[in-house]
Formats: sequence, C-alpha cells, structure tokens
Amino acid sequence: MTDAPARQIPAEGHAARPLRVLILMSRTGGGHIASARALEAEFHVQRPDARITIVDLLTDHVAFPFSRMPATYDSVVNHTPRLWHAMWRLTALAPVGRSSAAVVRRLSRTRIEALLRTSAPDLVISVHPLVNHLVLPVLERVAPRIPFVTVVTDLGGIHPLWLHPRNAAVYLPTERAVELAVARGLPRARLHAHGLPIRADFARAAAERGDSRRAFGLDPGLPVILVMGGGGGIGPMEAIVAATADALSAAAPGGPAAQIAVVCASNGALQARLAAANWPVPVTALGYVDRMSDLMEASDLLVTKAGPGTIAEASIRGLPMILYGFIPGQEGANVDHVVEAGAGLFEPRVAALAERAAQLVTADRDSLAVMAERARALGRARATQDIVASILADVLAR
Repeated sequence: MTDAPARQIPAEGHAARPLRVLILMSRTGGGHIASARALEAEFHVQRPDARITIVDLLTDHVAFPFSRMPATYDSVVNHTPRLWHAMWRLTALAPVGRSSAAVVRRLSRTRIEALLRTSAPDLVISVHPLVNHLVLPVLERVAPRIPFVTVVTDLGGIHPLWLHPRNAAVYLPTERAVELAVARGLPRARLHAHGLPIRADFARAAAERGDSRRAFGLDPGLPVILVMGGGGGIGPMEAIVAATADALSAAAPGGPAAQIAVVCASNGALQARLAAANWPVPVTALGYVDRMSDLMEASDLLVTKAGPGTIAEASIRGLPMILYGFIPGQEGANVDHVVEAGAGLFEPRVAALAERAAQLVTADRDSLAVMAERARALGRARATQDIVASILADVLAR
C-alpha cells in the first residue's frame, strides 16, 4: 500500500482551498461531543473557510465487538463503578493500554485508513483518549505530514492514553496537567495549558441575573440552588432535591428563603416527577438547557457530579459548587481541583449535602461569596479561542 501524498498547509492566506479539520471523539459521556462542537464553532469564527468533520471513531470506525462498547459506557459507570475504575486503572498501565489499542487498531485498520483517505484532512484533532493510539500510527503511514493534535477534556485525572508521544501538540487544562505530561516524557514545547474547550456563550457576558431567572421560570428575587447530573440526568438527583427542599424549608419556616432549579436533561421521567410533586419551596424542573451560561449566572450554588465541562463552565461564571459524586478514575481528580482551590465542597451524603447547601444560601452567605471568588479564579473563559488560535499559529503555520 502506498501512502497518500501529503499536502502542504498554507501558512498565509486562505485562498488555496478550505481548511479541512477532522475532529475525533466518542459519545462516552457528554463532554467529548460538547468539546468537539465548541472547537468546531470556534474554528468557524477564526477560519471561516474551515470545513469541520466530527466523527465518533469508536462507534463508527472500529471493528465489532469494540464498536459496541461506547453504548455500554453509561450503564457501566452508573451500575458497576468498581468495574469501570478497575478498567481505567488497568489501561493506565502502559503495556496494557498500548497492547489493547494495538489489537483494536489491527482489526480496525482498514476502516480507519478509509476514514482518513475519504476525509483528506489538513489537521486531525482528538478529544478522546482512546482515539490517539488507534489513529496516530495509521495516520503516520497514510499521510505522515498531517498534524495530529490532542485536546484533553479531563480536568485533573489525565489518563496516559491522552499523551501519545507523537502528538504535534497537546492542549491541557492546567499547568499541573502540563507538569504531569512532562513527567511522562512529552516535550514541554508541545504542551499548552489554555483550559477546557467550552461553549461559546461562556466567553460572552451573561444576561442580567433577574432577566435570566424570569426566562427560566424562576422567582427573580430568590437565591437559586442549581442541581445537575450530566447529560443523562443521572445520580441521586431526586433525593438531593427532596432533602434540600426540606432543609431550606426548615431554615426559613416563615417562607421560602431560596429556590431549586433542576436540569434533568434527557431524563424526562425525572422531570415529570419533579414537576408533579408538591414541594415546600419552589422547585423548577428543566429538560435540556441551551442557555447554560445564563442559567449558571442566575444561580447562587451548583450541586453536581464532578464532570469536567460542568466544573469549567461553573468556574467561568463564578458559581460555587457542592460535588456529590464522580466517575471513579477519570473524575476523581476533578474533585481535588475544586476543593483544593476553595471553589467548592465534596459531600456524597445526601442529608449532609442538603444541610450545607441550605446553610450556604441562607445564613452563611459570606462563605458562599468567598467560594464564588475562588471559583471565578479557576475560570478560563477564553479557553476555546486560545486553543484554536494556538493550533492555527503554532501547529498549522509551522
């Protein structure tokens, strides 16, 4: 098999032809597709000629039965977290991770080659750790001059599979992550710490708080505790809402001292139950929210699992957090990221969480304000712009 001819990327001017960018991800959780779409939107801003293709590599371009594994992700992490943690730790061992990827790559090589030849990219971007060891060796054979870039979408726990040594550049969320990558042998010159790619609306000023509360059906005069559980509306959200409503009612028996907004996302059954219940304080159950930046700006406290994208977005809006859970392995270090900065708390016990949340939005507003400032200090509102600008200047213009 002969290699496809490599193409030169114009360093100046866009007249030659549109820039073709292939972004590789997998729908294992909502964060990878959200990051891919954020990068896509920003490329269109900075390079209007760019043609972006987002591909779920693991589902659509690897061999059976491995192509079925992403569909089991939610079930495994929610119902057998210890099994997931064991898998995460096992694949973090270099021999295991590399050999496992080699087996899948060998069986999937023809499909991956076809993808690369058909899409004919000028740049390949990975936003998923399992992509790198599958694609980079194939890309080096098919089109060795096409740069491959990784944008890490984890905040703290950087799995070694993110850090393939032949990346042209790796974009990491923090300087701590850069030091970790250096310790694992990557050249510092290829490492950039710009933050996590986030939705474009977080780079703009949010709407006025009162207006946003009205737009979401909230009381404009009451503090808001925002409860979230990721794109699937998972976790003990219903129990958290019930306990927090009771704690708020006990904290202010004369009338509601605060209200609760719940993002149920795709969990329509949860939304229906919450909307139908009789609560001692106002509870607003929402489905999918397109204007998350405005909703976070409208809120005083976030109760959520430790998803990296949610934490990054809340930090930009200066929204203090109580984290109630995390996916073992990949999200454990996200808790440390928040707690060590003083931007939030970790409390997995529902009753204790509810009491602390009610206390923060009623009697302990000073502590809440301190947490808000420390959360804001973690925020990187220009992360997506800076990542794309660096790719265009530091990778494609070489």
